Amino acid sequence: MEPNTKLFVMTLVLALTLTAATGQNLCGMTYTGLYSCKPYVQTKDPLTTPIDPKGPCCTALSTANFHCLCEHKDSPFVSDIDFHLAVKLPEKCGLPAATC
Repeated sequence: MEPNTKLFVMTLVLALTLTAATGQNLCGMTYTGLYSCKPYVQTKDPLTTPIDPKGPCCTALSTANFHCLCEHKDSPFVSDIDFHLAVKLPEKCGLPAATC
């Protein structure tokens, strides 16, 4: 591997590590917050129990930029998310409805 390629790879790994360590977010939600909502919106066996409005998912949704999240609905990284369940989640948390 050439020196420039090694430097690029090392920089990329460092950036990814720092991103994970600093609690980076997507559309105003931390990745931890996103994952706390996943059981309610996954395509396979989603939770049907009522969501706790003061729980981690609703807390994470309270800072979310829904317009931004809607822009990611066709991303291959969220292929296991049921979009129709996802847009209903804010209301279940007592938050304004998400519109995409």
